[in-house]
Amino acid sequence: MLIRFSVTNFKVFKDTATLSMEATKDKRLPENVFAPEGYKGNLLKLSATYGANASGKTTLFHAYQIFLNFIRVSAGHADKILLNYRPFAFGDDSARPTSFEAEFIADGIHYVYGFSYDSRSITEEHLYSYPNGKKKTVFERNGQDYVFKSDVRFRRENARRVRAVTLYVSVCAQFNDPDCIRVMNWASQNLVLVGIDTMASLDVLTNELLRDRKFGEIARRAFKIADLGITDVRDRSKSAPIKPDASGTILLPMQDIWVKHEFGGVKKEFPILDESAGTIRFLAIIGYVIEGLRRGWTVVIDEIDMSFHTDLCAWIAGLFLDPGENKKNAQLILNTHDVALLDQSILRRDQIYITSKNWKTGEAELRRLSEYGIRNDLDIRKAYLNGSLGGRPFIAPERLMEDE
Repeated sequence: MLIRFSVTNFKVFKDTATLSMEATKDKRLPENVFAPEGYKGNLLKLSATYGANASGKTTLFHAYQIFLNFIRVSAGHADKILLNYRPFAFGDDSARPTSFEAEFIADGIHYVYGFSYDSRSITEEHLYSYPNGKKKTVFERNGQDYVFKSDVRFRRENARRVRAVTLYVSVCAQFNDPDCIRVMNWASQNLVLVGIDTMASLDVLTNELLRDRKFGEIARRAFKIADLGITDVRDRSKSAPIKPDASGTILLPMQDIWVKHEFGGVKKEFPILDESAGTIRFLAIIGYVIEGLRRGWTVVIDEIDMSFHTDLCAWIAGLFLDPGENKKNAQLILNTHDVALLDQSILRRDQIYITSKNWKTGEAELRRLSEYGIRNDLDIRKAYLNGSLGGRPFIAPERLMEDE
């Protein structure tokens, strides 16, 4: 479960931008929060980020991607990952390191993990745990210098295996460091990203439909609820059965994925490529949504409303807010332009973020609506659309077509 995520000096974010899933003391909509094991505070089930185009929403999503990719593959492909060093470009100190930090719960233990890097190496890395609510230093790293407070001999020996361009966590998870294993498992299995590349996201739906009967039942129920006219999705590959990859995932070519429709008692099958962009997008997202709810994942979706009807966005968000549907306290973090959720009867103020860009400096800012000091009865949808909360593009009142 994610408590917060911070990024510093990355693309449009010059200073630290933090998205927190920790609930404030607001007593409204108690069903939107939960009390996790291993943490004293309450966490949010959903957060939504709004803002104009090019204001930082997708950059925040990219920050999640780079952070997770570093952890997952640093041990073997660190040199290539360092190519993703993209600091804020318009300042005098653009060469300073980029930093990521996440606070999360893994296996019931509260952790804080972060690292900094530049184009040449990992400059800093740290991991703290709070097994009994008290801070415990697992390790601190400054370049290639380490500080260990427990299991010193074991961890110092592991540190000798860590190159300047690799993360200690990624390398030492392979050598049975229990805390590093928990971080790796959390990053690999519990924080899930769904980008705008719809085709690449279909693997979860097709993979689970092929091997998990219970998932198939839920997916077919979702197709019916969403009113798509689809009754099933199946593999029509005429080639030999496709073997799972190293992770156990079955990746089907798009032309082999077909959908079943039924109207007036007549059943027909069509290639998924014949479906609308919105339908394909729904099929890509719904696999992650179902698995997230079943397993208690944190699911991060960029541009959830892309090609979507507003009612579908509201329905997916509602699944995570409904205690009956979300029994594992899964979390949904989304970027969107759909203002239907901007309603204080649906979301608390601490669940809404707005990105704004300073067009003079190029810097982006991420602010929580609860920081604005707004009234409980404010129509936040109207306030957002009229620009009172920021995040609205300024469309210049100029002529596009010059007189010829």
